[in-house]
Amino acid sequence: MNSPTESVILLVEGSSRSRDEKHYGLTQLDYRVIAVENSDQALNVLAAESPNVIISELNAPGIDGLRLMGVALGRNSEVGVILMTDPGAMGLAVAAMKEGAYDVLEKPVYVEKLAAEIEKILDRQRIVHVNQELLNQLDTRYGFENIVGRSASMQRIREQILQIADTQSTVLIFGESGTGKELVAHALHHGSSRKNRSFVPVFCNALSEGVIESELFGHEKGAFTNAVKTYKGRFELADGGTLFLDEVGELAPSTQVKLLRVLQERKFQRVGSGNWLQTDTRVIAATNRDLEAEIESGRFREDLYYRLRVVTLSLPPLRERKEDLPLLIDHCIRRFGERENKPIERIDPSALELLSTYHWPGNVRQLENCIEGMIVMGTGKTLSVADVPEFIRHTRPESTVVPLNNGPDRPDRPDELSPDFIRYLAGKIAEQRHVPVRPITDQALAVLAAVDWSADGASLRRCLETMVLLADGDGLDVEDIPAEFLPERPGQSAANGEDEDGVDIRVGMTMKEGERRLIAATLDACGRNKARTARVLQIGQRTLFRKIKAYHLE
Repeated sequence: MNSPTESVILLVEGSSRSRDEKHYGLTQLDYRVIAVENSDQALNVLAAESPNVIISELNAPGIDGLRLMGVALGRNSEVGVILMTDPGAMGLAVAAMKEGAYDVLEKPVYVEKLAAEIEKILDRQRIVHVNQELLNQLDTRYGFENIVGRSASMQRIREQILQIADTQSTVLIFGESGTGKELVAHALHHGSSRKNRSFVPVFCNALSEGVIESELFGHEKGAFTNAVKTYKGRFELADGGTLFLDEVGELAPSTQVKLLRVLQERKFQRVGSGNWLQTDTRVIAATNRDLEAEIESGRFREDLYYRLRVVTLSLPPLRERKEDLPLLIDHCIRRFGERENKPIERIDPSALELLSTYHWPGNVRQLENCIEGMIVMGTGKTLSVADVPEFIRHTRPESTVVPLNNGPDRPDRPDELSPDFIRYLAGKIAEQRHVPVRPITDQALAVLAAVDWSADGASLRRCLETMVLLADGDGLDVEDIPAEFLPERPGQSAANGEDEDGVDIRVGMTMKEGERRLIAATLDACGRNKARTARVLQIGQRTLFRKIKAYHLE
């Protein structure tokens, strides 16, 4: 809280004796007092200072209290104005109060009375300041900038939020647990004209059937056992603001009926009451269930479903937007590093790549918890592979072998990498290798996304490195994918009669023989193109020509 010495008092009074007495008394109470004798001097002070409280005569020679108050309130609506008037001037006093004066006091006005009024004004200003700080913190935490991600799916989500935030329409958010449904609901609220009113969440899966109705609609005193007083429900608390129904698919059928009535008629009854209450509440609902399947099974009302889904948002799981991982991790490092006062600056590329191979069943929430733990337990300025939790380093998600075709028999894999992530990784590899970034065709992306990379997370990087380094055309296509990285069809290896291990280099072989075999195999893979072979082996062309001649590989 502010101390009195931080508060500035502007005193405007014509009588020098009375003005000096008040100046001395208030200064003794540790206020900083600026005393002047007329309105012109007071206006000059207002041009240079921003006082917390103005004490002025209402109407005196050279002093126009109402005009002075208007100027002060125009510059700072929170300034407290105390006006002093002669006895019997009640008409002017009432007018001053209507114009915004905090109080009008009849003369004589003593320092003790002024000090009490000043403290009330400063207390009110402190409350307003704290509330504004809390609102700023909410904007920082739940504002639009916290929807992190550059993937196409998240860009689309941001565009939809901007489009629908400042409307009155009901919104239904679909998404798995941990994808950020509540964060999106907050962003919708804070981007609307209701942002300064209440955002009231209701976690439907945490309340039993007997409690949820009372929580939503409230109850009257004596409505049931232990109802010892009238209780306002969430719809009343959210009046003028936003009500967020998280996991709305968990509501019991009886509650669904009452919720439908509120959405249709904008009115409800407290439990135990026959009176109808109007509500001006925007409803945002979220669920991780397939509500259409719930309708088919009879667990969710179809009419309520269509009332809720006026506008829909579908949040992608983290495994489908892994290209956002670097941004999300950087966001978490800054957030938790600042909170824990840990000087973490970055994450090692190897650790980032390891996190990228994990399938994140708990989505962004699980990632946040993971990075928080890494920061708390980390000792250096860089998060390394050693800081990555053991369950990510030493376990691999179960997966299903996926054929090359994209037909109806293809199973869904929870760990499948998205095309956007593969495109992002290829671009990063090209930058690291200092070669042109070439676009990957949709056909090549579809083939790469269908491959099971979970058994060896580094294989995707090796595959993309080979494609990037060997590329001669303007883009990367299916024929640029090395055959050894593609799933074998039954009998393919036996038919080809090829050694699946590639280059035959064994323990006991000399360095020269190993090098000879490696160069020979790379030459064959590059179609005897020496420039491409040198680029893959990362040696100069002259060095390659010399070794080809020495090893008789012409």
